Amino acid sequence: MIQRIQSLFLLIGIVIPIVIICMPLGICDTANAQYIYNCLCLKMNTADGDAVLRLYYIAFCYAVCAILCAVALFSFKNRVRQTNIISITMIVYLVALLLTLWICPDIIIKKFFSIRGEAFTFYFSNQWLLIVLIFVEALSLYLANRFIKKDEALVRSADRLR
Repeated sequence: MIQRIQSLFLLIGIVIPIVIICMPLGICDTANAQYIYNCLCLKMNTADGDAVLRLYYIAFCYAVCAILCAVALFSFKNRVRQTNIISITMIVYLVALLLTLWICPDIIIKKFFSIRGEAFTFYFSNQWLLIVLIFVEALSLYLANRFIKKDEALVRSADRLR
């Protein structure tokens, strides 16, 4: 039964990680150039946009979140498996958020520019949009899990009455 409310929440859980992968997240300004930070790479803000640092593992985590939500969406006949998949998705999403918001800007990019000997300033360009997307994704996963558990409790109570 794909027409349940949790299917809508899981669809939101599929779309938002793809949007986060595609959107630019931050900007690094140095004395020589300006760099754009997204989930795939750190690249120069020029027409050809040479990538100076590849960050595929962040995009991989978000892609895994989207794929797990799609698997959970289409495994509607087994609600226990659905809740387990959503719980795993929440953990992977937390790892992706830590990589995106803390580890990559604070550790990896700082190390990259310190090896090159450049001073830089980093700031998130789409800060409020990113915060809203993160909140909506986490809320949609939580609500999907809650409604699936509610359906499972309803089915179990109907089985007891027979």
